[in-house]
Amino acid sequence: MARLQVGGSQADVARELGVSQSVISRLASRHRPTGSVNDRPRSGAPRVTDNDDQYLRTYALRHRYANATHLQVRLRDVRETRVSRQTIRNRLHRFGLSARGPLQVTPLTPKHHRECFQWVQDHVTWTMQQLRVHNDGTGPFEDP
Repeated sequence: MARLQVGGSQADVARELGVSQSVISRLASRHRPTGSVNDRPRSGAPRVTDNDDQYLRTYALRHRYANATHLQVRLRDVRETRVSRQTIRNRLHRFGLSARGPLQVTPLTPKHHRECFQWVQDHVTWTMQQLRVHNDGTGPFEDP
């Protein structure tokens, strides 16, 4: 800004700094009324900082089953940053992550337990070879 104040042209300053002339023009118009090129306070929620993003990413990686609501509460309590659940999802998406809850599975009934136990009882004497043949190729009986 000092260069402009002593008579330098916006085009010359832009060329020296390697930016477009419109950037210098915008900064000059921001500098005139306030004497500063910093952003002025504005209404709305404060921006989520890079540090907040990094905390969110690290916490989500360490707690893989934390959902967006849990992450939102954690960010508010630890970093004193209030953001929406959708913002949490958007930020995680940028990191290639997603907020998720534990997998919901249908609980086994007593009948399922009895049938499973009976199958084990019936096959307790099987050899590893017999188990391999019976297995679909995805279980723990496969050789590495």
